[in-house]
Amino acid sequence: MGDYEWAEFATNLAGRYVELLSQELVPRLLPRGFQVSPSRSGDDDELRFSGPLPSFRQLTRVIDIVAEPLRDWMGMTAYARVVSAEVGEVIGGLPESAQLTDWADPRAELGLVDLAGFNSFINAGPYGSFALRDESSVRGAADWVVLECVNGPVGEWFSQRDDLTKLLGLAKYARPRSVDQVNPDAKRLRAAVILCLLNERLADAAGLMGWYLGTRRFSVFDSFERASAFDVALGERFPGYAQARALID
Repeated sequence: MGDYEWAEFATNLAGRYVELLSQELVPRLLPRGFQVSPSRSGDDDELRFSGPLPSFRQLTRVIDIVAEPLRDWMGMTAYARVVSAEVGEVIGGLPESAQLTDWADPRAELGLVDLAGFNSFINAGPYGSFALRDESSVRGAADWVVLECVNGPVGEWFSQRDDLTKLLGLAKYARPRSVDQVNPDAKRLRAAVILCLLNERLADAAGLMGWYLGTRRFSVFDSFERASAFDVALGERFPGYAQARALID
């Protein structure tokens, strides 16, 4: 089988596995508050479930399922995300100079608040993926997603991010298992600042941003110049924030 034939075969096979996973996962995740949503890419090899966080309606819980070829077998990878359409709307209105560099990617999810792979909690198997050796593997994959992860550490992960005070407690730290364990996670920190402003917690937003700029610790996607431009842009959109920042500076 040539490279093109293998690629077409793998794409069709991934789509078939996602179809079967959907049949298994929809009835299990619906009672847990998740419904099928359009995937980020729109491709047939991705499946997305989402549901609101009841205690914080500006946030949405998301589970993404991806099927992909790995050597001579298919693998299923799952991700937990917390996203906010309101945060995405604010970020989308920022000048380019105030945005993180990877937000230039058209696939970027501007409203992302936090992210974790299911494999961060429970090892799924080789390459961090659950092995889909044949169609009989699908039920086991669905069991792993729901019974081992969503009913366990992934559900706990969501609950640790279901209010603004909890997000502020996480904002100054790197994301666990990320390559960069030195600098604060810029996306999570910026999202926390914006959520503070949307909820009129001006002092918290100003304090967090002042701390961030003062550390001079930035990931590869951010810089002092970009963070400063973000600070200025927020002050123009939220006048009360500019006043709160002036009290700190």
